[in-house]
Amino acid sequence: MVKAECPACNADVNLGAKPKMGQHVKCNSCNTELEVVWLDPVELDWPYDDDDDDFDEDYYDDED
Repeated sequence: MVKAECPACNADVNLGAKPKMGQHVKCNSCNTELEVVWLDPVELDWPYDDDDDDFDEDYYDDED
């Protein structure tokens, strides 16, 4: 069983025998939704959400 550390609470998160890039998991200690972002060593981070961008398109449209 492969484990990685939760970035929110530092608890060990079980990833199964063969974790895959992009695999979504949930920390059992703090219920944070996480994603496998690196495999060697296995690293977890918060999943990227396209709808949650800080990019403001209107700001750049006004620069003509």
